[in-house]
Amino acid sequence: MTSFAQNSRDKGALNDKPDWGMWLFILLDMTTFGLFFAVFLWEMSNHRDSFNADAAHLMIPLGLINTLVLLTSSYAVVLAVHAGKARDTGSAARHLRLALGAAGLFFTIKMTEYTLEVRGGHTLTSSPFFSFYFILTGIHLLHICIGTILLSNWRNDVIRGKKVAERWMESVAAYWHMVDLLWLVIYSLVYIGSNA
Repeated sequence: MTSFAQNSRDKGALNDKPDWGMWLFILLDMTTFGLFFAVFLWEMSNHRDSFNADAAHLMIPLGLINTLVLLTSSYAVVLAVHAGKARDTGSAARHLRLALGAAGLFFTIKMTEYTLEVRGGHTLTSSPFFSFYFILTGIHLLHICIGTILLSNWRNDVIRGKKVAERWMESVAAYWHMVDLLWLVIYSLVYIGSNA
């Protein structure tokens, strides 16, 4: 990611071609998650009762709050891209600060949820459902951390008055929207679908 970030910013705003490297990464990442989701659905169909019983221990309100937090952050990133293209650095920095704050809030809520689950006796190895839960949400949380680094680099460049390439802004935004989309699927399948 570091080389991607450096290369995208160094090429300047004149290079407006799509960043195929980022789009390929997003495609591969979504495909990997898609396989995880398919296996999850297969296992859930074969062990419906145990998945339902385990899913009943999830904190659906915390998951819903995190969903709203990520949707807010994605909207802030959209506004930051528009502000960046308009060279409104003050607005771009403010929207990126909101997106980063939302990412931090998501991380805090997710760690709180993990702590409560572990205290309740639900761990990575306690059941197939919780294995999927911790793996899917854990990998997603890693994506949140990577996205936070990308957004922070973007905001730092804006604050320092560096010219930020439109392609860089759009690539980071695309990555962040992918993270948001993945969470929507995780929340729908793991939190809601497993309880249905």
